[in-house]
Amino acid sequence: MIFKPFENFEINDFILSFFTIYVVYYYYKYFTRINPLPGPFPLPLIGTFHYLIWFRWIKKDTTMFFKFCYDKYGDIYEINNTMRIIVLCRSEYFEDLSTTKSKLEMRCPDYEGLKELGVVGKGITYNNNFKSWTFNRHFFNQAILSPKFTNEVIDWTNELFNELESYWDRLFLKEEIIKENKNKLNFIQWFSHYKNDMIIKLLTGERSYSMEGYFITLNNKISDHQSTRIKESVKLFQAIYKFQIGYFIFFVFPSFLRHHIPFFKNMANDILQKLDFINQKLDAVIKRRRQEIEDIPLNEPLPNDILTSMIIKNTLRDDNYIETGANRIMPDSEIRVNLLDGIIGGTYKVNF
Repeated sequence: MIFKPFENFEINDFILSFFTIYVVYYYYKYFTRINPLPGPFPLPLIGTFHYLIWFRWIKKDTTMFFKFCYDKYGDIYEINNTMRIIVLCRSEYFEDLSTTKSKLEMRCPDYEGLKELGVVGKGITYNNNFKSWTFNRHFFNQAILSPKFTNEVIDWTNELFNELESYWDRLFLKEEIIKENKNKLNFIQWFSHYKNDMIIKLLTGERSYSMEGYFITLNNKISDHQSTRIKESVKLFQAIYKFQIGYFIFFVFPSFLRHHIPFFKNMANDILQKLDFINQKLDAVIKRRRQEIEDIPLNEPLPNDILTSMIIKNTLRDDNYIETGANRIMPDSEIRVNLLDGIIGGTYKVNF
C-alpha cells in the first residue's frame, strides 16, 4: 500500500522526478552559497557553458566572455561550472601566485580533466606542482634569453615573412586580381598559419608547411615541396586548432557527462583523439632529435632550437651543466607537454 502511488510511474516519470529534485537541490546550493558574488547565471549540469559556447564558437574568442563579465559585473565576479571560480580583475586583490610564500596552494583550479589530458605536474600553463613549474619556467626564460636563440628568431621571422609576402603577391597583389577583386585577404587565417610555422620551427627546429598548405587550398597549384610533408603539416595545424578550441570541456563539464552522456562523450573523445594524434607527432619529433644529437660529435655545435635545449638540459652537452644531484633531466612526457604549451601559446591566445 505504501508504494501504490508509484505503481503507474514509468521510467520517464522517474527521470523527470530525479531531474526536478536535482534542479531544486542545485539552485538551493547556489542561492545559499557563502559570500555570494555577482556573475553569469548558471544552469544545472552545464553551469555557464551556454555563455562559453556563444563566445568560443560564435564570437570565436573566449576572452570576450571575460570582458563581458568584467563590463557587466565589475572587478570581482564568480563563475559556476563544475566548481565555483572567483575571478579577480585588479592586481591589488591578490598576492603573487608563483611564490613559495603565497597562501594559495594552486596556480589554477585542480580540474579532474587535467588527468585525462595527461598534463598533471607537467608544462607551465596548468602545472600546479610548484617545483616542476619553476623548473620549466626557468628553462624557458633561460632558453629564450639566449643570444643564439634571439638570432634564430630574427632570421626565421624574416625568412617566413618573405615567404608569406610571396604567397600574397601571387594571390592578391597582381594588377588583374586587384581590378577584378577575385580574392579576399583573410588576415587572421594567414597569420595563424604564419605563427604556427614560426613557433614550430623555433621550438622543434623542423619546418612546418601550413602556410604553403593554405596557399595551395586557395591557389589550387602543385607545390615544389613533397606533398606528404605539406599534408602532415596541415593535419597537425588542424588538430592543434580543434584541440585548443575544444579542450575547455574538460574544465567545464564533470566527468559523468564526459563519460556517459553521448553528446558530451563524443565531444570529449574527439578532443582526446586530436590530442593523441598531436602527441604521436611530437613523440616522433623528440625521438628523431635525440637520435640526431647522439650522431653529432661532442666537439660540434648543436642546433639552437628549444627542443634540443630541453633534451640536453642538465646533461654533459649542456653549456650550463652543473654536476649536482639537485638538477634533473627532462623526460619525453614533460618535453612533449612543454612543446604543446609553446605551440598553443605561440599560435593562439591562451584563453584559460
